[in-house]
Amino acid sequence: MRKILIISMIQSLAGVLTPELLKQFADKTIDFAEEYVLGTKSSIDDRIVLPMCELIRRAFDITDND
Repeated sequence: MRKILIISMIQSLAGVLTPELLKQFADKTIDFAEEYVLGTKSSIDDRIVLPMCELIRRAFDITDND
């Protein structure tokens, strides 16, 4: 029963999501990661996570809308 419910939910989401909505979701997720990393005291994560965020943005053409 749980498996059927999960499959049904995924199918419903797939029917509603558009490429633009997915890009907006990805932008918000990357924004969260960038802001979190910038808010920490560690500079190591700045040198690792921030370039990865930028790489993901370029690879998937996700503009930084803030």
